[in-house]
Amino acid sequence: MLSHNQNSEPSHFKQPETSDVDSDFTPSPQKSSADKNPAANSVRATSPEDLLAYVQCTLGFRPKNSFIVVALAGQQLSTVVRCDLPESLQYMLRSDTPECVTYMDLGLTEAQELQMFDTGRYVSQLMAKEPSTTSCVVVYLPDNVTVSDQQALSVAGSINSIIAAQFRIQQIPVEESWFIHHDTLWHLRCAATTDCAVQGRDVGNPELTQMFRTLDPQRVTSVHAAGKVRQLIFPPVQDGQSLQPKNHNVLANRPKLVLNWLKLWDDNVSNGPRMLDSRHVADMLTSLVHPQVREAVQALACFDTTTAIRGMLTLDRFPAQIGAVANLQKSVPDGVAVKDAMYGQSDRGPDWHRVGKLERLCHQLLPLADVQTGGVVAGILVWIEWIKGRGSIAMNYVQQAREHYPAEYLLITLERYLRDGKVAGWATRTESAWSPQHAA
Repeated sequence: MLSHNQNSEPSHFKQPETSDVDSDFTPSPQKSSADKNPAANSVRATSPEDLLAYVQCTLGFRPKNSFIVVALAGQQLSTVVRCDLPESLQYMLRSDTPECVTYMDLGLTEAQELQMFDTGRYVSQLMAKEPSTTSCVVVYLPDNVTVSDQQALSVAGSINSIIAAQFRIQQIPVEESWFIHHDTLWHLRCAATTDCAVQGRDVGNPELTQMFRTLDPQRVTSVHAAGKVRQLIFPPVQDGQSLQPKNHNVLANRPKLVLNWLKLWDDNVSNGPRMLDSRHVADMLTSLVHPQVREAVQALACFDTTTAIRGMLTLDRFPAQIGAVANLQKSVPDGVAVKDAMYGQSDRGPDWHRVGKLERLCHQLLPLADVQTGGVVAGILVWIEWIKGRGSIAMNYVQQAREHYPAEYLLITLERYLRDGKVAGWATRTESAWSPQHAA
């Protein structure tokens, strides 16, 4: 059928679990460094189970209730996009819903057609960001189908025709469209246009394939359930007292203190996070009262402290006093890198291991934060998931955090990005995208 060449390391995209527009992206599973024979670096995909194994290893979990698009770069598996099945489709596949009855009587409503049009347009435009894409395979994975197979295929076929039309507009032809429910496979569009022998075929366990064993030898993805999101641990309800009053002049008047804050963050991002004492916790949280320091912390996690300071000086986010004490000057390339890093789109990709340590550190700090800094810490966690391309988790974090910090500017901004469907640029590039292997 198709092959996945591990040398090519194509990028992968995964679409949202919780929103109509927020997007998740992941890169291709990494090749094994032990493979010295070039022929050994190519894994053949010859079955639906192989394709599903590839998707699972790419996304980092076994998807359910999903609309999935797998791009092809010639004859090689490439980009993967995942999104929740639209609710209207889910309802039409359940015999106990008004949507199901309406479809039986009238077919798709105008609102449903528009929703599918928007879904197809959004995902196809997302796929078109990867220039190597030549065509794609579309897979529908509903969880709860209670109508007959004939009606389910009618519903899915109607929706697929609308979505596939949007892919044709982007000049990405849909080679095949699959509908899988109750572990059986049906073709909505087939390479064999007549006498398709696949209809109703049983689908086996993807984790038993050679594809899965090659791409996930440690079975990391087998323990991650689709849609399972970590619950953030927030501090107890407090009386409104913060760690210290906000001092707008601290950056200019106490530059050495600011540099000590950044050194503390860098030490934990480089070597930790280690067990924190109360003084370090207070210092790190206090530093986040200042938006400029928070931005520098994000930048030093992506790159290093020198890049962060020079970039912040160039952007006039840090006063000259900090540069003088640090013995660093402005740098236009670092300024561009730091500015673009806030939007996850710098030409220079991030150090994902450092970002991962910042993530673990923020999970430690969040329960210890005060009313002024808790929203900032939560915002950094949202931002990390967003730049990783995991928009579904980012949106879930936003929803959790805004219940506690409804006025936090960083959370409001990131929620707007997610609802507008903005995708971090790093996730769309093979060389910079995060992958589940970075978390291993």
